[in-house]
Amino acid sequence: MPQRLPPPRRRYHYGATTAGIVLIAAGVVWILDVAGLIEVQAALILPGLLAVVGLALIVGSMDGPHPGLVVFGVFLTVAVVAAAVAPPNAFRGGIGERHHRIESQADLAGRYDVGLGDLTLDLRDLTLTESAEVEVTVGAGEMRIVLPDDIEFSIDASVGAGDIDLLGERSDGVSVSRTYDSPGYDAATTTLTLDLDVAAGSIEVRR
Repeated sequence: MPQRLPPPRRRYHYGATTAGIVLIAAGVVWILDVAGLIEVQAALILPGLLAVVGLALIVGSMDGPHPGLVVFGVFLTVAVVAAAVAPPNAFRGGIGERHHRIESQADLAGRYDVGLGDLTLDLRDLTLTESAEVEVTVGAGEMRIVLPDDIEFSIDASVGAGDIDLLGERSDGVSVSRTYDSPGYDAATTTLTLDLDVAAGSIEVRR
């Protein structure tokens, strides 16, 4: 009678477990940030997540290779490096999606921020009674600016790593910077000046 081989040992899915822990942690942090109980700092959060992935790789190494965790760890490492080299205030503003549609100067703030996520500043219906300066920052994610047709403007845009699409002209790479003044900016009495900064991601400006 042939000898029966023992069934193969079932591998533990460290990748799925680790991803679940990371998602739960990110969800809890997001809720606390939205509730105003904490202010998220990517320079602290990202290394913590990287430590969780590293611990999972150590434990998982006893059960064989886990390439999914390795890839996830590489992406997190890049994010940690970006957070480390970015300016201290680059990741202010919390996590999530921010959409601001501004129609009057009274509603226009001097600064808009998001730490991790997307930020849209829609100014297509903005009416200015005097010149204004606005600073917009995104730590990691996408920034979209929609400009009005009847206001002269000046833009200073920079991306640590990613791309800038400025009125249809695109540049990408590392440490990308673009400046632009609308044709009538120097002669206008009422103007809009925008200082745009993204640590890692993209900037799109359109009319």
